[in-house]
Amino acid sequence: MSVMRLRLQRQTTSDPRSRIAATAATVTLVTALCGATSAFAQAAVPQDAAGFTEYVAAQLRQQLGDGTVVVREPLTLGVADQRTRIDKLYAGCQTHRGNCADDVNAFVKTTTQTFRAATIPATRESLRLAVRTAASVQQAQREVGGDATTFRPRPFIGPLVTVPVFDTMRASRLISEKDYKTLNLSVDQVRETARKNTYDAMPQVLQQAKPVPAGEVGKLDGAVPQPSRLIFIDDWKPLADAQKGKLIVAAPANDTVLYVSDDDAATLDALRAQVRELMGKTANPLTDVLLRWSPSGWVPVQ
Repeated sequence: MSVMRLRLQRQTTSDPRSRIAATAATVTLVTALCGATSAFAQAAVPQDAAGFTEYVAAQLRQQLGDGTVVVREPLTLGVADQRTRIDKLYAGCQTHRGNCADDVNAFVKTTTQTFRAATIPATRESLRLAVRTAASVQQAQREVGGDATTFRPRPFIGPLVTVPVFDTMRASRLISEKDYKTLNLSVDQVRETARKNTYDAMPQVLQQAKPVPAGEVGKLDGAVPQPSRLIFIDDWKPLADAQKGKLIVAAPANDTVLYVSDDDAATLDALRAQVRELMGKTANPLTDVLLRWSPSGWVPVQ
């Protein structure tokens, strides 16, 4: 996991009070780049149907393995035992050639995530407690034809809920009614196990989130679902104490938490700007709500 800082740079004006009030957010990213370059190549995409199909299949094989993806016929793939048509993707590429490589990359990423999530086994060890928006869980419930209790969400704070999931670090999926039977656990036992596993899988907050001075924003990101840290309010106390009792956080994505040590209007406006920017770039946006730490729980910032 890396810890980044986004510097909030203040504008220079003739009036010191205006200098403090007028804050522009400029981003200084310090991060370690690990591993090889992206597997989604930007090579020229073939224009004929057969070549296009082979190209998309090759991209998927890089993610899922040679044995998982086969070409059944032009514009039809087999992903495991699923028949996957790519005729609409092909038609879009024929219409908008300049966007084709990006469209294929997006398709490959979505297909990969869906496949990995669907194949996560139901085990007690992979149970985690996730933070999601109520709207996203409701959408997932509608997609499977379920009702408001299908995935057992519980209110957390503001638009956020907590919900048990299976998580393998590379993908996650919501727990279905069938999974409860497979696990042979009650609803409360699943949540208790998921909460314990989540806590045990995460280092203490202060080991990863370093105190930041006024005018800077700390950033937690990485493979661990960072918003799940918000469930454990007591773990944030040492960081709040180190920042003289002031701690404002945001969770713009499923893998990111931002935090600041001051709550003046200029800093909060700059933080909100960074949250909106990150939400616009991520494939898994969460919420733009800012939360203030208190010993009794998080409080939405108005």
